[in-house]
Amino acid sequence: MSLAALDGVELHYRALGRGRPCLAMHGGLGLDHSAFLPWIEPLGEDLRLILYDHRGNGRSGRPPLETLTLPQLCDDAEALRRHLGLGPAILLGHSCGGFIALEYALRHPRSVSGLILVGSAARYDPASPDLARRLAARGLAPALERLIASPADDHDSMRRFLDEARALYYPALAPAEARAAIDRIVLDKTAWLRGMEILAGWDIGARLGEIRAPTLILHGADDAVFPADEAERLRHGIPGAECHILEGCGHLPFADRPEAFLAAVRGWIRRI
Repeated sequence: MSLAALDGVELHYRALGRGRPCLAMHGGLGLDHSAFLPWIEPLGEDLRLILYDHRGNGRSGRPPLETLTLPQLCDDAEALRRHLGLGPAILLGHSCGGFIALEYALRHPRSVSGLILVGSAARYDPASPDLARRLAARGLAPALERLIASPADDHDSMRRFLDEARALYYPALAPAEARAAIDRIVLDKTAWLRGMEILAGWDIGARLGEIRAPTLILHGADDAVFPADEAERLRHGIPGAECHILEGCGHLPFADRPEAFLAAVRGWIRRI
């Protein structure tokens, strides 16, 4: 594990493997790169994989909260790429990490050799009635209300919510395995709340056609956070994008069907 001092913050990262560089951008906000583990680590056999925590998240530094913005998160990733002396990189973004990857591809197009968007979308509204209905249909409305009602510094409230929402995030894992996965994550409710603020009404759909990087979209057929039609919207919007809807998967398809996930990524890497 290493720290990179960049633009007023220390970013915590882990590098493994060799080959073409790949920046892995975790979701949340309020999570860390542990949400990817151990499922994407095998990509270190194919890529120079850089797993890092966004500013204000995980084991990275806690600069002033107002610096936690979508443009700054993109610029942090670019600064980390430069710090490590990497050439153009593949961006692997899960959920909100996919939002950052999309914005990065527009802000720093020459720094991107490819996009892997996992369980993500081109728009997000945390106050969306459709999202509320999907969560209510899974019986999660009371759990979400408890999370929102707890104090901003009650980081364990996020762990309690994730534990109650195991069927949403880890439907294919046994309860003990899902609990172990949740316990690995360094959670920060302050960052999560900030994410809800800066992403409210975010929609990049009108600019998808500007993206020229080869793009792979991987999405769970049973994802209740972003339904599969959001993956199709990405596919139609990004020129030449390839899309796989993985059956039997929720919001973290790399955890539900790791073999299918890795096979799709490796096949795509060979073709670009």
